[in-house]
Amino acid sequence: MRWRNPVFAALMLALTLIAAASEEAGVSVRNAWVRESPPGVAMMAGYMALQNNTSRSQVIVAAHSSDFETVMIHRTIVKNGMAGMEHAPQIELAPNASLIFAPGGYHLMLMNPKRTLRAGNSVVINLEFRGGPVLPVAFEVRK
Repeated sequence: MRWRNPVFAALMLALTLIAAASEEAGVSVRNAWVRESPPGVAMMAGYMALQNNTSRSQVIVAAHSSDFETVMIHRTIVKNGMAGMEHAPQIELAPNASLIFAPGGYHLMLMNPKRTLRAGNSVVINLEFRGGPVLPVAFEVRK
C-alpha cells in the first residue's frame, strides 16, 4: 500500500520505530506529558508512567531531547519540612514493576526549551538505558 500523505507516512514510521525501541528496552511508557509554561520560562517538567515488562532490572541512565538544552532526572524530596529537588543520576526499575513520574515525586527536569511549547504540541524525549537501548517517548504538552 502506498501512503499518499507524507506526514501520515512519517508518523506511522515514527510510531513503528518507537514500538521497536520499547520492545528492545523492555519498558513501556504511558501518559507521558509536559506541563505548558509561559514563554521565556527556563525550566519545565516531564511526567510519565514507566512499566518494566521484563524479568530483569532496567536502569535509565540518561535522558535527552532536541527540544531542550538539558534533560535531567530529578525527584522531589522533603527535608526538615522543606521541599527541594535532587538529581537522580540513574533510576532502576525492578523486574515487572512500574514507576510513576508525577508532580511531587520523580520527574524529568527540562531546561532551556529551544522553542515555545503550547498545549497540544508534543516533544520527543529519549530515555537511555544501561547497555545501550534508547527509547524515544512522545510527550504531550498540557495546560
